[in-house]
This record gives sequence, structure tokens and C-alpha cells, in this order.
Amino acid sequence: MDKLLSLCMIVKNEEKVLARCLESVQGFVDEIIVVDTGSTDQTKAIALQYTDHIYDFEWINDFSAAKNEAIRRATSQWILVLDADEYLDTDQKDELRTFLSKTDSDLPIGYVLPIYNFIETIQSGKFLESTAVRLFPNSPNLYFERPIHEQLVYRNGEIINKNYPLTLFHTGYLAETQLEKEKSSRNLNIFKDLKSSKNFTEYDYFTLGNEYLGIKDYKKALYYYERALTKNAETLTIFPFCRYQIVLTLIDLRRYKDALTYIEDNIKRWPQHPDYYSIKASVYENLGLYEESIDYYLTAIQKAEDYKGKDDRFWLITPTLGTHTPLSSLVRLYQRAQNIPQAVYYLTKLVNLNDNDHLSLFRLLNLLIQNESTPSILTFLGKIFNFELPQHLNKLLHVSLLLGHKELCQFFYQECAKHNIALQPYQVLYYAVIFNDQERFNKILTDNKELTNSGQVNKLLFYAAILWQDNTYGHYLSESSNEDDLSLLLLQNIFNTLFDSHESDEEIIFDINFIVTLLIDLFKMGYYDSYDWLIQQYPLYFNILANLLGDYFYNHNQIQLAVDYYSLLLKNNQLSGPGYYHLSLIYLNQGETTEGLSYLQTAIERCPEQATWYILYANYSPSSAHRDTILQKYRNEFHQYCQIEVIQQKIKS
Repeated sequence: MDKLLSLCMIVKNEEKVLARCLESVQGFVDEIIVVDTGSTDQTKAIALQYTDHIYDFEWINDFSAAKNEAIRRATSQWILVLDADEYLDTDQKDELRTFLSKTDSDLPIGYVLPIYNFIETIQSGKFLESTAVRLFPNSPNLYFERPIHEQLVYRNGEIINKNYPLTLFHTGYLAETQLEKEKSSRNLNIFKDLKSSKNFTEYDYFTLGNEYLGIKDYKKALYYYERALTKNAETLTIFPFCRYQIVLTLIDLRRYKDALTYIEDNIKRWPQHPDYYSIKASVYENLGLYEESIDYYLTAIQKAEDYKGKDDRFWLITPTLGTHTPLSSLVRLYQRAQNIPQAVYYLTKLVNLNDNDHLSLFRLLNLLIQNESTPSILTFLGKIFNFELPQHLNKLLHVSLLLGHKELCQFFYQECAKHNIALQPYQVLYYAVIFNDQERFNKILTDNKELTNSGQVNKLLFYAAILWQDNTYGHYLSESSNEDDLSLLLLQNIFNTLFDSHESDEEIIFDINFIVTLLIDLFKMGYYDSYDWLIQQYPLYFNILANLLGDYFYNHNQIQLAVDYYSLLLKNNQLSGPGYYHLSLIYLNQGETTEGLSYLQTAIERCPEQATWYILYANYSPSSAHRDTILQKYRNEFHQYCQIEVIQQKIKS
């Protein structure tokens, strides 16, 4: 065989991700084999842009059969198997090809590759790591068996498994992907056929538990995970992952006592890793044990930093439990305690950890602009980002636009111009709104009519119409060719009722979340008259808007603004439970315990389902009849938590 490496894939309706996968293997592989099991979208047309080796295969509920068809057609010495929702780390191309050219392809060997499974968004950097044999010699004696979660086997004996550090990135576990592809429904049907053969293993019970967890059937997931934990399972690679999934499932079921029992045992089994210290912290946080939670999150970070293993792998299940999870949780807990310096400290660590974490960058800058001058903020950012790199400047401009901060926007806009960085038209529109430049806004909008009917631009049209009191911007909302777009129809109706005369408030079409977003952004940009005008258009909904705005300002550390709204609502007896809770925190954090407990008691009366609020009350309240009454209500409402020893200590009389 003259060719070194073939990529073999099976696909069905993968038009959204296939090109990314095939782009990532350019320069890695010498041929691409694609077996299609019944696509009805543009999958095959996309594949044709990369290869002529596309073959149809009738789907028979058997992944192994389809994959064996693909590897049967390969003509290279080595085979790489990928799913369409996976892609390679392109920096490893030369190293891989050199390695394969020097390795004996006559041996029955399978290389186990690390797979990073993203669990939120790609930008979040949060993932679970798994492994699988994906790289092996092209031999008729190597083939796949089992209809689902297929395994590579050797016809004449045992296959030799070795690790190789070629990183695969997998997006198939993202929530939107699961919804689009309905993978779990398909896989459960295959498991049903497999169970009827009475050939179920611990691995099958584990993967079946994963399927039920994916569709949030937690009780069935737990049942199958526990079936997988036989004595034999302790020798299998799935063992730590199965115990991890059991803990997550118990947490989802709010069986915190059982989860903590597993967690304590797992800490004894794997004390050197941060994973279960971080998970224990999250359980304590869910219970309202915030000080204890902080201690365990800090322990998790320390465990990750102190790990002295033979490699750099400090984690047992996922590195995020020693990095992103405890860091972001500490930000949340310190902001709750109004300890802003500590919140800034851990947000800075998050941004240093992943400079593509736009949410952490936004939250960091949102705190800094309230307390620091623009020059000091720019000096600070210069230590994290390179102002000579286009991607860094564009990112910082984007976040500055979202913050509505004029000085930062102006600086990064000018830096982008100085470095000849092409901006997206919507960014220029945003800039024009922030700087009250209607002429520039109109020019960009006229020159880029294809922009209309995107979520970002539609919101900017509302800003423009409100800021310049010009209802002609509503015409751009009417140019959609998709009459079935309900969200766009809603925006059109909101716009029309906002700017057309109406006789009664009952006729106003109202989307609370959209209007609150507009109000917040107008406030951030400093357009206070426009802010007042908009809120006055909805007098019937003022109390709802005021509660949400007060909560927003509180959560973004603009405490005085939050108190202003809460005070107004208190006068009207319209303050919500969360508002009372936030007021209680403000007073308690300032050492004004009597007032804080008074507000907290009302918050609990308004929202008795908030278990953590009772624990906060227990932490601050002295012995009294009020305390006994509130904690007895906690025992009645959350009796299952009262079996946890640390909770028992908190609520004892």
C-alpha cells in the first residue's frame, strides 16, 4: 500500500458539522472514505467537496456493520476512524505521519486516542475526557463488533492497545446537538435489540445508563449504572466513570445524602485528584453551605496545582473540575458575599485560563469599569491579551460593545482600524449606536441589507428607533422572506405597538425578556432619557420590569441602583421574593443582622421552596421563636436534607 493513512467515516444528516471534520484532516490523511447510511440533507454534497469515495449503505441498526463497510474500502496502511461531529487538533499533523511511517503496520495494534467531549459550548472550554481505539492498521483481521458502542477486535487473538496523544474534539454531547439528532432514541432501540440477545456486559449497562441520563430519565440511568458496578467492573476502564455518573445522577435527583456518601468514598479512592473535592463543594453550595463550599473549591484548585504525577494529567475524570468549575463557582460565591476583590481575582484566573471565555471576560470588565479608570483597565488587559493580535483586538472590541463602555469601545475600534482589521458590519452598527451616530448607522444598514433579520441586528434596530425616535427602522424587520419565523413576527408586533398609537395598554404586545434586555443595554450605553421613555410605555408591567431590573443591577454589583428599585417596590408592596433575599444579603454583608433577617424571613415566606435561604437564616439568627418556626418549616419541606450531618448541625435548636 502506497498510501499511509485513510480516514473512514459513517454519516447520516451531518451537514452542520461534516465540513469542520473534513477540514481538520487536511494534510493528515491520504484518502477519505465516507459511508452514508441514508442522509436526506446536504451531507453527501458536502462530502463530495473533499472526496470521491462516498458509498451508500442501508442502515440495519448496527454501527459495526456500517464501520466495517467503511474500513473494507480503505487502501492505506493505517486507518483513522472519526465521527462527523469530531475534529482533530491540526497542530499534530506532522508528528502523527512521522510516527505512523516508522511503526510496523503488520501488528494487531489499536491506538487509544484522547477525546475531549464538550459539554456546554466549544467556547466554554468545559469538557469530559474519554478514550477510544480510533487508529489501527488496515488489516482484514481487524474489524468492529457489537451493534452499538462498537469495539475493535482481532480475528486471531487479543488486540494490543496502546495510547497515542492525537487529540480529538467531540461536540456530539452538546445539548443542541442531542436535540437535533435524537441520538438517544435511536441508540435505545439498538440497546433493546442487544438486550434480547442476553449478551449484556457491564460496559453495556454503563452506556445504557448514559443514554437515559442524556434524556434526563435519572431513575433509569441510576438503575443501569448500579447494574454496571459489579465486582468485575473494578478492573475495567469504565469503573471511575461509572461512579462519577452515579454521583451526577444522584445530584440531579437531589439525593444529596447518597451523593455525599459516594463522594466521600471516591475521595478515599482517588485523594490526589481534584474532581470529587470540587463536586463535594457543588453539593454543599446547592445545600446553602457556602463557607464550607468555598473551602472545598479551594482544595480542588490546590490539588490540581500540587499534582506531582508522572504526566500533566492532574484530573481523574475532567480537568474542568480542578480549573473552570471551582474558579467560576468562587466568583459566584464571592460576588454573593460582595467580596469584589476576590471575585475579580478569580475572574482574572478564568480569563487567563481561557482567553476565549467571553462570558468571564465580560463579567470581569463589568466589575472593573465600576471601580477603575480606563487607562488602568487597558494596562491590566495588556497583561493578558496581545494588542498586536487581530483576534485579541476583535474580541476586546466585541466585549466592549456589549458593555456599552464608550472609552473602551473607542480605544479598541481605533486599534482595529490601525491594524487594518476588518470588522463585521453589525459591530460598526453597534459602535454607531453607542456613539449616537445615526448617519453612520444608516449608511452601514443601507450598504448591507443582507444583515437584516439576524438577532443581533434586529435588536440594534430597536435601539436606533428608540434612540432617534424613528419608526422607519421597523421596515427592516418586515423584509423577512420567512413568514413562519414566529420570533421575527413577535418582534414586528412589539415594534408596531411600541411606535404606533394605541388606545389602551391591553393592546400592547409584550415580551418581558426582550424589553428588559433593551432597557439594560440602553442604561449601559448611558441613554437614560431613552431608558425612561421605554419603561414608560409599559405602565401595566412596571412592577414586573422593576423587579427584574433590580435583580439585574444587584447581580452585576450595581447595589445602589438595585436598592433604588427595591425601595420603590417596597413602598408599593410589590417586591418579589428574590428582591427581599437580595436586600437581606446587602444588610447581612454589612453586619446589619436584624434588618437582614427581617428581609430574609419575608423572602422565605414569599418563596418557601428556596432551601438555601433557610440555611442562611440558620447561620445568622440567634435562638428565638421565629428561628424555631422557620427551621421547623425547613424540616417539614426538606426532610431529606435533614439527614445530612452537616445540615443537622446547622438547624439544631
